[in-house]
Amino acid sequence: MKVTSKFKTIGLALALGAFSTACNQEAVNETNAEIDEAQTEVGNEAIDANNDLDEFEAWVNTNANRAETATAEEWAELRTEYERREAELETRSADWDESSRQEWEELKKDWNEMENKAQSRLGNIEDVDVDVDVERENNQ
Repeated sequence: MKVTSKFKTIGLALALGAFSTACNQEAVNETNAEIDEAQTEVGNEAIDANNDLDEFEAWVNTNANRAETATAEEWAELRTEYERREAELETRSADWDESSRQEWEELKKDWNEMENKAQSRLGNIEDVDVDVDVERENNQ
């Protein structure tokens, strides 16, 4: 009887050990799967950021040539489109890695230089605010 009891005890101990190993292995597998999924999501976000940035950079470069010869109306349209696209990307830039942010800042700097050239060629093409005209008339 004692021998049978010892075999049962050893069997139970082995069964518990097998279950705990199986549970631990399952937990490890689930954790690894979650880590892989998170890394994939981060990788996809970085790819999306780079794609958006590359697309915008291509747009800026394409329109840089147009800006050198654009009329005031054409330049105003380009500028409006730039500001719209910039606002979209600016909201997403908080999630970007340092490299993408640096590239983004360089792109904005390049656009600013191009904008300065266009404004020096075309003059100040800002819309005149009606309030400014009213104030000028009142001062005269």
